[in-house]
Amino acid sequence: MKKLRMLLPIGAVIGMLAVGTAFPAMAAVVDTDTAKFVRGTTINAVDVSKQTATQAKGYLEGYFNEHYEIKIQDADGNLETLKGTDVGYHLDVTGSVDDILKEQNDAGRKTGPGSDQSYTVTVKATVDDEKLAAALANLHCVTAATPTSNAYISAYEEGKPFTIVPEVQGNELDMDKLKAAVKDALLNQKKQIKLTDHDCYKKVTVKSDDAALVQLCATLNAYKDIKITYDFGSKKETLDGMELAKWVTGTNGNEIQVDREKAAAYVKSLADKYDTYGNHKYKTTSGRDVVVYGKYGWKINQAAETDALVAAVKACQTTEREPIYESRGATHDGYDFGQTYIEVDLATQHLYFYKDGKVIIDSPFVSGNVSKNYTTPPGLFELYYKQTDRVLKGEDYATPVKYWMPFNGGIGLHDANWRSKFGGTIYQTNGSHGCINLPPKVAAQVYENAYKGIPIICCN
Repeated sequence: MKKLRMLLPIGAVIGMLAVGTAFPAMAAVVDTDTAKFVRGTTINAVDVSKQTATQAKGYLEGYFNEHYEIKIQDADGNLETLKGTDVGYHLDVTGSVDDILKEQNDAGRKTGPGSDQSYTVTVKATVDDEKLAAALANLHCVTAATPTSNAYISAYEEGKPFTIVPEVQGNELDMDKLKAAVKDALLNQKKQIKLTDHDCYKKVTVKSDDAALVQLCATLNAYKDIKITYDFGSKKETLDGMELAKWVTGTNGNEIQVDREKAAAYVKSLADKYDTYGNHKYKTTSGRDVVVYGKYGWKINQAAETDALVAAVKACQTTEREPIYESRGATHDGYDFGQTYIEVDLATQHLYFYKDGKVIIDSPFVSGNVSKNYTTPPGLFELYYKQTDRVLKGEDYATPVKYWMPFNGGIGLHDANWRSKFGGTIYQTNGSHGCINLPPKVAAQVYENAYKGIPIICCN
């Protein structure tokens, strides 16, 4: 019997062949080499197909350390590429790649379109902060940015009013935020970062219609009507509004900015003119012009006063003030130690007690023995205190006195009832150990009128 044959059209045969070849391509295939990852395997988005666990670990680290890069998208959609090698990028695989291979083997090692073989392994990445900062600073989106600035008040220009300079909303990046966002993306192996998603752009915070700024501008324009006056006794020093306005450099937000250097220079000029601390010119009762040194007198604390003056200018109010002093005198008029003081003229061996400008006590004395190097030193001092019935002690003496008034270490004024004569040249060979020896009655008078802090001028 003959077998019947059925002829099919060529098109049908081709169609069947096509169907037959299409179905196998859509099915997953089992890879039996359990020592290697199947085709299509990715770890941390890197293809490690047909590699052992050891090879895959090394390949991952090598890929990121040598080839990793990230794209940075700015607000206008422009992309720039930052290479890991430019920022000192380094990555170590800290998780187990062997565990991933075991997981794949346990799951049947299927590969193909129907099989998802993407895995993630724990890694530790680092970047060089200095290199990252330098690389970011060279990005086009940084170097070509339009600066963002708040509205502010213009600096002083002679003959012109203060005005509000409008704000500018540019595309300037906040470098701290930019660095933090990009560094985070790098450490997490991101392929791209969109800066607008990370609030990296600076924003205007003060606009030209800000009520406080408008008021501040009006206040600055009122400077021409204010004055700051310094009080130095009968003398005054005044800063007028036109001069003060020159110190204003504008505003930062709602705060007036003042040129501190100009304020400091002005305070220094006051100190140069009115400070008296240190050397003091003095005309003795006998008519000699002398200079005595003492830690006494007016001395402006220039740093503190500069701060205070800057604050006063910012307040924009007419005011009268006294400088902040490191050291104070008694008066600004005449001698800074005032008109009540004790003059100890070592050259004439004579004491004069001045009260309110008039001599109330006039007496000879005996000062330190010159021949024994006990010479009483000159200078401007203040009385420490006064005491009665004191025993003065030294290496080779113990002397009781009725009235004791120290003013320079162990040197002081006191009575000397063992002496019958005072003044002249006694001090040159038969003087004291440095103290001012007074007749007992005179010592009593001095004691009665003296007080703690009274100036004592010892002059040659």
